[in-house]
Amino acid sequence: MAATAQPQPRRDHSTRALEELGQAVRSRRNQLGLTLSQVADQAGLSVPFLSQVETSFAAPSLTSLFAIASVLETTPERLLAGPVSADVVVTGRDEGQRYDITDALQTAFRRQLTGLEEPFSAAEYVVEPGSRLGGFFSSEGREMIHVTCGMLAVDLDDGDGHIVTHRLAEGDTMIYSTATRHRWHHLGDETTRFVHVSAPG
Repeated sequence: MAATAQPQPRRDHSTRALEELGQAVRSRRNQLGLTLSQVADQAGLSVPFLSQVETSFAAPSLTSLFAIASVLETTPERLLAGPVSADVVVTGRDEGQRYDITDALQTAFRRQLTGLEEPFSAAEYVVEPGSRLGGFFSSEGREMIHVTCGMLAVDLDDGDGHIVTHRLAEGDTMIYSTATRHRWHHLGDETTRFVHVSAPG
């Protein structure tokens, strides 16, 4: 009697996202001819942890991912975004891989919304009062922030030692060059949610 084929378990959105991230990190590392030990050492991470990222057993915080991306000479957005599987992609409100922003106990999180083959990267950020959003960062490209709930401050370094702060409230949108050193921080007593869209330079 022929054996009945068992249905394969369905991989959920988060599982696929972690697999795609691990593959992207491993592929880029191999492309540069770097070992796990070399990348981990330069990124300030442990070899076992980096191995878990590459094998989809661990989701790095964005702070760790920034460090990995820097060593791999790429951007977190390029590593986070998985492949596009169809011409039309719908991401439900409870879908999209979540990534903590920092390794702090209280931190904001990012929910990835787009895939690798898109000409831009889009994500939703959710920031509770007191949550950390990391320090200054810069890269090549432009990005847009649209606040859907709460308040957010965007600090831009003018290059002359001065920080210009832009306060964004619900419904506000800001577009700027990511080559400018910038950081975000929460304002007010309510949860802040915003959509972040970035395009490479």
